Amino acid sequence: QEAFETELESNPDLAAELDLYADIDKAIQETEVMELRAKLGDIIQQVNREEKKKRSFAAKLTTSRVAIASVAASLILLLSISGLISRNTTSSDAELYSQFYQPYQTTGIFRSGDALIDSKLTQALHKYNDQQYDASIDLFSQVLKIDKNNPVSNFYSAMAYQQTGKPELAIEAYQKVIQDKDNLFIEQAQWYIGLCYLQNENRKKAYRQFKSIANSNGFYQEKASAILRKIRYLEE
Repeated sequence: QEAFETELESNPDLAAELDLYADIDKAIQETEVMELRAKLGDIIQQVNREEKKKRSFAAKLTTSRVAIASVAASLILLLSISGLISRNTTSSDAELYSQFYQPYQTTGIFRSGDALIDSKLTQALHKYNDQQYDASIDLFSQVLKIDKNNPVSNFYSAMAYQQTGKPELAIEAYQKVIQDKDNLFIEQAQWYIGLCYLQNENRKKAYRQFKSIANSNGFYQEKASAILRKIRYLEE
C-alpha cells in the first residue's frame, strides 16, 4: 500500500486513472440509486393504483351492500304489508277453519219409537258415515218431514251441509238443534255454528259465537278460547 501511494504521488497518469475509476464507481452507484428510485417509484405507483382499486371496490361494495340492504328492507316491508293484508283476508279464516274443524262422528243407532223414522234415520247415518253427504241429506230431510224437530236428523244434516260447503243451510239446521233444547247435541251445534261463520267468511259473528262458548263451562270452552286468541292475532 505504501509503494502504491508513493507511485501514485509520482505518477500523475496513475492518479488520473484512479480518479476515473472513482468517478465511474460513483456514477455506477448513482445509476443504481436512480434505478432503485425508479423501481420504488413504479412500485409506489402500482401500490397507489391497487389502493385506488381497493377503495373503488370498497365503495362499490358499500354501495352494493347499501343497495342490498335497501332491497332487503323493501322486501321485509312488502312481506310485512302482505302479511298484514293476508291476516285480514278470507284465506286466514279458511286456514283457521281447516285447523279447528273436524267432522262429528255418529255415536250409535238412535231410536225414536217410530219404525219408519228409525229405518230412514239408520240409512241416513250409514250414508253420512260413508261420506255420501248428498244422499244422507235427502234421507234426513225425509225424517224431518215426519218429525221436523228430530235433533239427530237436524244435527247430522247440518254436518252434511257443512261438509258439502253450504254453511248457511248448516247454521239453520244447527239452530233448530239448539232451539229443541232437549237433546245431547246442543254444545256441538253451538261450536259448529262458530265454525260455519268462519267457513262463510263472517269473522265478526264467529268471534261473538266463540266468545259466548268460551264464557261458558262447556266441553268446547278451551277450544273456543284458543280460536279466539288466533282471531285476535289476525285482527292485529
